[in-house]
Amino acid sequence: MSFGAKLRELLAERDIRQKDFAQLLHVSPSTLNSYITDSRMPDHKLIKAIAESLDVTTDYLLDFRHADKPVTEKELDFLRKLRALNAEDRETIVFLVDRLSEKNSVVLNLD
Repeated sequence: MSFGAKLRELLAERDIRQKDFAQLLHVSPSTLNSYITDSRMPDHKLIKAIAESLDVTTDYLLDFRHADKPVTEKELDFLRKLRALNAEDRETIVFLVDRLSEKNSVVLNLD
């Protein structure tokens, strides 16, 4: 199930109006609608806020129940290096990955 479909389903289950949820997230209703229709993806911070607001995990929202492929040694090495950076540098890397992900229509959650 897509991110948007999950978000739509969660809002309906909880009887939350899109307008109210958009206001809670400090985004416009049209921005929230773009997430629900899968025409855009929120950044990692907003995904975390959405998950917390709806009392679900980010893994659930992003449908990470089953990994398509195992984590490679190169990916683990990247994560080790990322964790060794100071907070400001980590935020810079996450920002860059978010921008590249948007460019390539891929969503990553590095928190």
